[in-house]
Amino acid sequence: MGMSSLVIADSHEIVREGIAFRLKESCDVNIVAEAIDGYSAIKYCRQLQPDILIMDFHLLRPSGMETLTKIRKAQPEIKIIVLSSDPSTANAFFILSQGAVGFMPKQARGSDFVNAFVAAQSGYAYLPVELMEEFVKLRRNLTRTGNVFGLSPREIEILEATLSGLSTKDVAKNLLISVRTVETHRNSIYKKTSCRNYKELATIVGVN
Repeated sequence: MGMSSLVIADSHEIVREGIAFRLKESCDVNIVAEAIDGYSAIKYCRQLQPDILIMDFHLLRPSGMETLTKIRKAQPEIKIIVLSSDPSTANAFFILSQGAVGFMPKQARGSDFVNAFVAAQSGYAYLPVELMEEFVKLRRNLTRTGNVFGLSPREIEILEATLSGLSTKDVAKNLLISVRTVETHRNSIYKKTSCRNYKELATIVGVN
């Protein structure tokens, strides 16, 4: 396995420096740029064509999710690992379903960052072990929920996004559909499942 080029995108310098230090210590990595927001992450990926991007889910200008979507669409060959201060399984599930190859809670151990980077180098997806069991359970539950209530593939996708905590506007941006379309699908989900709110949806899918 040769050296991989990397862009790190996070608004906090201390986070970027910490990731860079740990990876340089343990991996064959060439850090070609550090980005502080979504626009610079998109620019560096377009100009430098890195092998891997490590990016914060909570980037601004544009949002982390929109940044992920745009880079995946323009440069699907770049392997993206997403960091998040929200370590929920639903959040991880949705991010991976949108094309990221790894999901890392910001509270993760340094060794987890190394493992995620090595997995991306090798073309594998990565989740910390403490999330993996819940991730598999959620995937199974979403499939079961879709089958039981007759949800369409698009409705299941919007259900995933809803459970990850994204707003209607962000779901529309990320899925490249209108806000009205998201609302129509979400209303259909509520009607088919007889749920009245997010809490009831989370209960039937088994999200804590």
